[in-house]
Amino acid sequence: MKIIVTGSLGNISKPLAKELVQKGHSVTVISSKPEKQAAIEALGANAAIGSIEDVDFLTATFTGADAVYCMLPPFDYFNPDLDIMETTRRQVSNYAAAIKASGVKQVVHLSSIGAHTDKGNGLLAFHHLAESIFKELPADIIIKHIRPVGFYTNLYDFMNTIKGKGFLGLFLTLRFSGIASLLTGKTGVIAANYGAEDKMPWVSPVDIAAAIAEELTTPFVERKFRYVASEELTCNEIAKILGEAIGKPYLKWSLMSDKDMLGGLKMFGMPQSRAQGVVDMNAGMHNGLVNEDYYLNKPKVMGKVKMKDFAREFAAVYNQ
Repeated sequence: MKIIVTGSLGNISKPLAKELVQKGHSVTVISSKPEKQAAIEALGANAAIGSIEDVDFLTATFTGADAVYCMLPPFDYFNPDLDIMETTRRQVSNYAAAIKASGVKQVVHLSSIGAHTDKGNGLLAFHHLAESIFKELPADIIIKHIRPVGFYTNLYDFMNTIKGKGFLGLFLTLRFSGIASLLTGKTGVIAANYGAEDKMPWVSPVDIAAAIAEELTTPFVERKFRYVASEELTCNEIAKILGEAIGKPYLKWSLMSDKDMLGGLKMFGMPQSRAQGVVDMNAGMHNGLVNEDYYLNKPKVMGKVKMKDFAREFAAVYNQ
């Protein structure tokens, strides 16, 4: 098969391209960075250097392909000028226009847990918008929406508070562990407005890539969505696994109020509306709304990479 992969050499697209090449497919990887061309070609793939903001480029690249994998580039949530919904609308509309113009009939789209609704899921609402735009394509274009759950790699966002670094790290340590923790050197905490005994599904980017590769290379019979998960754990279980891996067996995951979470994000310079979106997303995870459709359609088989596997990677980065 001739397959087009977007996402350059990111955490999902790189292992995806590698697997597809190893299975004998002709793979073209789209990247906006010319300096990535050599690394893409080293995988045995072809490099198409250009932007998803350029419909003519996308159309030319998609033309002749058997299937395409479409994802949105990561957003800079601290950019005050970013309009997430408008950017999503524009970029997905570009994909849709290129798909129609190129004649591609088979599409895999990276969506997310929480995409089943546009209410109560905070920042995740843009995934619902993206799916809605793809669904407007002609019926003979078969689209498979991949809905991964929370990425293991999102846990890197807690690195500084786990280390007890900075004002926020010290504040959270005092708030949730008390002054005794400072005196004994047992600093650090994971804290958010979801956590503690909240049970959450988590996934490795490697398992997401494997699921996408499977969907790209199996028959496109009808439009569908598919959740991808590696393991379901409570947040306290996650803290224990990570804590043991980094030499902090006392590490815990504390539940913050929405108000405190909002204040912490704003302290780090996140724009008010964006910070509120994160708070609302987390609140949706805490109250179950974000995960409700996942539990109605959860995968029959979990991915191969477990939290203990990721914890070793986390520890290597933590100890750098």
